[in-house]
Amino acid sequence: MSQRKTQTPAYWQEQFSVSDQDIEFIYNKILEENRLFSLDDIATLLVKRRCDAEEIESRSELQQGRIYQPDESYTVDEQIIFPLFDFALGRVQYTREARHPDYGAFTALGVAFEKGGPTREFVASFSHPHPLNAGMQSLANLQGMLSPEELYQKHRDFIRPEVKTVLENNDDFVEFHEQYFLNDLLTSFHEGLFNIADAAIDITGGPLSVDALIEQMGLSNSEAPPDLVRFSVNYRLDNDERFDDVGPAGQVLWYLERLEPPEVHHPPRRLQMVEQSYNASSFDNDLRGLLAQIDDEVTNPAQIPVVGPEIDRVTVVLNYPHWRVGTLPLTPKTQSFFPLSHYNPVLFEFVDGRTGNTFPGWGVLSGKYVFGLDQWYRKNKLPVGAYIDIKRTHDPMRVIVDYQATRTQRDWIRMAAVANHRLTFQMNTTPIACKYDDLMIIGDTNQAEIDRLWLNAEEKELRVFDVLCNIFPELSKLNPQSTVHAKTLYSAVNVIRRVSPGLVFQTLTEHDCFIPINHGYWTYDPELRDK
Repeated sequence: MSQRKTQTPAYWQEQFSVSDQDIEFIYNKILEENRLFSLDDIATLLVKRRCDAEEIESRSELQQGRIYQPDESYTVDEQIIFPLFDFALGRVQYTREARHPDYGAFTALGVAFEKGGPTREFVASFSHPHPLNAGMQSLANLQGMLSPEELYQKHRDFIRPEVKTVLENNDDFVEFHEQYFLNDLLTSFHEGLFNIADAAIDITGGPLSVDALIEQMGLSNSEAPPDLVRFSVNYRLDNDERFDDVGPAGQVLWYLERLEPPEVHHPPRRLQMVEQSYNASSFDNDLRGLLAQIDDEVTNPAQIPVVGPEIDRVTVVLNYPHWRVGTLPLTPKTQSFFPLSHYNPVLFEFVDGRTGNTFPGWGVLSGKYVFGLDQWYRKNKLPVGAYIDIKRTHDPMRVIVDYQATRTQRDWIRMAAVANHRLTFQMNTTPIACKYDDLMIIGDTNQAEIDRLWLNAEEKELRVFDVLCNIFPELSKLNPQSTVHAKTLYSAVNVIRRVSPGLVFQTLTEHDCFIPINHGYWTYDPELRDK
């Protein structure tokens, strides 16, 4: 008996597909039980359906003989199946009486296998405990196979998308947050009820739970099961362009899309970038360490230490793109501090760590940013490079945002400007009242001119190499040693081109004109630019 195909990775990764019979099976299952099924529930059922079919097929093969168990007796010429030898079929050639000093008398069987080889002996009529005396168990257990649940978890990344795609393309099924039901069984509603829901949210001035809306819509006394009423309302609201779910994972909260900022659904252009892969294996220890230090959402998550819920506070350094659009990055370092959802943007409250005042924030997990800090940055006159503290509260829907205040003083900082259509830098004094990363800090003198330069660089798809070659002399002239730190280069490049730190570092390592010194500092030789 050969290995079952359902136990092989190749079957689930290359051959598995959802058939019309599978769809009919799932349809009847939901109809029969009249309840919601999660995507994982449905996928696991289909895996079990495949395994059960193979179990039945395998049992038909067992009609050739009995499964070997040491406590049973066998006769000459009887055929026996041995699960431990891949269900090999053998025939009893002889029997003889035998004795063991500890276990007493038993029968020895001489068995010749169908596939050839020497005759082997096995015990029979053995009354003492033995692991092969399995009783009535499934063939899968006899072979040490994975259960349907274990198979699904092992091959989930291949099975789940296949099942989801088929369900999404079948009008018989309706879905909300990967919970499925039958279209024909949805609770029907009068259209006017959703006008009531619109008005209720508008009057409240904030999001409402589905239960609150059901109460407002007069559906709380429905004869249908409460879970199905909730699902039906959620499904209808989700397919009505006026409404938007803004709740965190595990909680549905309905809001009005017309009241939301556009950045909730459309990532700010300053944060957008084309795919920028990099290979960190060419980085030295200094550059690898900087990847973890720079708070950029496009850095490979594996290169950023995860901060879990047991940590109450983290500090991030504000970069130019996030400073311009009023956002913070979502990385393994910051993500656990914010209420988020894989299905939708989440509305929460920022708490000003200086004043205690609250203002709305938005977590956009798909874009890896939180939005809503623009006015707070400007009110507190925070520069690029400022240290921003993120702190937890007892309410997961409230997140404290703070900066490390100092007495206001005039500091010399790098100031970005545009001259002859090029980005330039000079050292100017400016009043600052917070702690900041001296390697990342940048001010600007004319945002309109810098925006025009940024748009031009974006439209021309200016290479990172060319940007670095242009700005390196500008930055090196600010240092008596003519060296520039890799973090400074990353911060400066992002003034006119949204670039990941990994790609900046890779560009430095790939070209001879950029020369490493030590501790993350580099020099530039323009004569080697084209070599």
